[in-house]
Parts: sequence; structure tokens; C-alpha cells
Amino acid sequence: MIIGVQGTRNFSDYNIFLRAMGTALSMREESDTEFIIYTAGPAHINSMSLEFSNISERSLKARGIKIRTHKVPPKWLKDNIKTLDYFAFFSKPKEPVSDLVDTAEAKDVEVGVYRY
Repeated sequence: MIIGVQGTRNFSDYNIFLRAMGTALSMREESDTEFIIYTAGPAHINSMSLEFSNISERSLKARGIKIRTHKVPPKWLKDNIKTLDYFAFFSKPKEPVSDLVDTAEAKDVEVGVYRY
């Protein structure tokens, strides 16, 4: 499974991030042996992605799943949006979503917007 992650500078709730990753994992087909996260920032969202990857690696490996995280620029994510199975966007309430959300929806990629 390949997911994209992006957020706003103001978002900082790691528990909400974990909820999104749980949602993504629950959508994974049993035949998927990889869980790849492409994170497009900002820096603290990248850090959350790397932390989740590091913490989850052992338990996922025991289930036969490899997890990897790659930091990518938003443009790369936009150009490769069709390859994603899920896109998660994180923000505070009343903050606008990025154009990646609209692009993902237009390309029929499952989108989760997490506002807290």
C-alpha cells in the first residue's frame, strides 16, 4: 500500500496522525507486503511519519509487512498522485486544505482530511 501524507505548519497532534495511519493500515489488502509512506511536509509531519515508521517497523515485520518512509517535495507527490492508494492531510480546524487534496480527489484517490 502506498500512502501520501501532508499537513499544515500548525498541526501537531501525533495521536490524530496515528489514527490516520491506523485507517490506512485497515484499508490495506492482505496481499500487500509493503506499506510505503511518501511525506510532503512540513518538517514536523515528516518527523511524525518517520517516528511512526520506526516504531511500527518491528510489529509490521512480524506480520510480513515492510514499512518505508520517503520525504518528497509536494510537486513530486502531485505528479505521482495516481500511484497512491490513500492520501492523508492534517490541519487545524478552519485551515484550508492543500491543492493536493483536490488533485487526489480528482484522480479517484481515497482522501482522509484530519482536522484537530
